Amino acid sequence: MDPKNTPSSSVPGAALPGAAPPGTLYRRATGGIVRLFRPLLRVNMLAYRIDTASALFPTDAPEGEVIAPNPARILFIGDAAASGYGVLNHGLAVVSQTARYVARERDTGCSWTTITNAELTMSRAVAELKNPSTDVDVVVIILGAPDVLLGTTATEWSTRLRQLVARVRQGPNAECPVVVAAIPPMYRFRAMPRFVQRILALQIHRLNRGSIDLAESMTGVSYSPFPHLETDGSFVQDVFNWRSVHSLWGRQLGETTANALGSSGSAR
Repeated sequence: MDPKNTPSSSVPGAALPGAAPPGTLYRRATGGIVRLFRPLLRVNMLAYRIDTASALFPTDAPEGEVIAPNPARILFIGDAAASGYGVLNHGLAVVSQTARYVARERDTGCSWTTITNAELTMSRAVAELKNPSTDVDVVVIILGAPDVLLGTTATEWSTRLRQLVARVRQGPNAECPVVVAAIPPMYRFRAMPRFVQRILALQIHRLNRGSIDLAESMTGVSYSPFPHLETDGSFVQDVFNWRSVHSLWGRQLGETTANALGSSGSAR
């Protein structure tokens, strides 16, 4: 999906009551709010660590392959979601779901590798990719939850994301397309005070806005919105199981990735 045509409702936090257009004054004001409540975000980071430490993650190999001619080679860089949070095996997780959708959509083979960690931030991802040597056709970035909870600023997020794209393109494929996944609406997944939901929504919106702006300004970078999950006001976990969420997200992300490969001409 072209980020220029992304509806505001697909950006978590964009539809908050009283939300103003994302101009300079608005960005400064929301930045000040996030800084003020950074201690609150970090308390939620501790809860996130406890949750991921006890959560279900697959134990099988995260890499995979769809055997067919002209395979697209995909590198996924991600946090807990890309690590397979909540599912029994990697075949059910968003990474595999995305890659298999790409293979079906393009009627080709597909192979994929991962760089993942439940606490992987955008800054740490840049460090992880210090010496890019893997020749891939597209890189998919599924990051954000730790950055939201650590209170990463929108400026730092955008700067590190730009650095990460540059690192990717220092590898064998100098024009490698990059797909940036939207940060999921974490405040919709578990019960929490309304006030905390609003702060999380605001921070998610700020970082996603940075991703959209970068995608609009850099050739070969695509933004993939999080899929709409119809919950009738309930929390996501009360309506969907994690397998369903991974599947729906994989379809959305797979569509964007297939489009990126199709327009780039980089896949063999």
